[in-house]
Amino acid sequence: MHKLYDDFKVKNELWNYRTENFASIEVDDENLKMCVGPSEALYYSDAEISDGGFETLKWDSGKAEFKVKLSFDHFGSAGFGFWNYSMVTDISMPIWFIYLNSRGKYPLKGFFAQAGRNFCPIFLNESGFNFSVMSFISRLFPSQIGVKILSSKPAIRDLNKSSYHLYRVEWKGNLARFYIDNLESCSVQDSFLEGKKARLDVWIDNSVFMPVKNDPGKVYRHATQELREKHCLNLKSVDAESLEL
Repeated sequence: MHKLYDDFKVKNELWNYRTENFASIEVDDENLKMCVGPSEALYYSDAEISDGGFETLKWDSGKAEFKVKLSFDHFGSAGFGFWNYSMVTDISMPIWFIYLNSRGKYPLKGFFAQAGRNFCPIFLNESGFNFSVMSFISRLFPSQIGVKILSSKPAIRDLNKSSYHLYRVEWKGNLARFYIDNLESCSVQDSFLEGKKARLDVWIDNSVFMPVKNDPGKVYRHATQELREKHCLNLKSVDAESLEL
């Protein structure tokens, strides 16, 4: 049984800490304060913690709780959960909560539970796309669209963005479940999730991600955004343990 707990009273060695360009990570008032910006649009800026790399993916199942406060008001992405540390489109396996927002048109603006290529909307921002139509088409032709949006209706319309919330991700075999403040917000069953290994990951950055047609690396590319101000994710605690398969 693998376990990890951190209340972030100190910056300890449980994690790999990563900052790129205009970003910072520090302990502040018993939080891990992970910040990005101000950042120019052409630079990728990122604050991230993880408990493993390519060669040390420790989780093949798990329950992970993240106590987080995030304003959900910046251009870029942020999130927390499990990930197999790959941006290759065919093998990338996130099982996490993810916030996405951009200045230009982008189909997935909002906050989602994501398992593999399956998305459940928690709340949505104006994207320039008809989300109901996009969700319907993605369920009919997921391989052509690239993602499968499991519902056209957001799970939570009025999330208090000025408060801490407890986000829980449960992953066992081919099943992933997502909870916010102990209320289930999404359930995904997909054989793609089975037999994989992953790490715990928390991040905030100034980019959204998208596949580029005929990309030689077959990866999700950064679409970086300009940030005029500093934006932070406050992480109060992480409590994770593996689940019996």
